[in-house]
Amino acid sequence: MTSTYLISVHPRWASSFFLNRNPKTIELRKGSFGASLKPGDRIVIYATLPTAKLLGIVRVLKRELLSIDRLWEQSQHGKLARVSEAQFNAYYASQESGVGVWVGAVQLLPSPIALFRLRQNWGDRWQPPQQIQQLTDDQMAALNIAHAHIAH
Repeated sequence: MTSTYLISVHPRWASSFFLNRNPKTIELRKGSFGASLKPGDRIVIYATLPTAKLLGIVRVLKRELLSIDRLWEQSQHGKLARVSEAQFNAYYASQESGVGVWVGAVQLLPSPIALFRLRQNWGDRWQPPQQIQQLTDDQMAALNIAHAHIAH
C-alpha cells in the first residue's frame, strides 16, 4: 500500500524538482527523516514562504541513510540535489550521516495550491510540517489530488 506524504522545502529547491533540464532528483535531509518512506510512495512538495504553495508531486524511488561522504558521492557531488559543496557541508556540519530520498515520476500540479486554500480545506490552524507529514485520504480528496495521474 503506497502512502502520500507532504514535505516543506525552501522555494529555491522546491521548484528545482520540476525543472525540464537537470531537475533535482534527491532530497537531502538529516536524522531519521522519512523513516517510513518506501519506494512507490508519493511526496507532495510544499514550497515554504515566501512562495507558500503546494507545487507538485514526486514518487519515491528509494530512501537511504548514508555516511556524509557516501551521501555526497551518491548525490553526484551535490549535482542530483542541486547543492554546492559549501551548502552541503554547511547543512551537514557536525552530522555523521544523512538521509537521501531519491525521487522520480515528477508531476507539477496544473496550478499551485496556496497556503490559504490548504487552510480552507484542512482547517485554519493547519501548518506546513517542519519535517514530514503523512496525508490522509480526506486531505488528498479535499485537494483533489487523491487520484492525480502520475506517470510511471
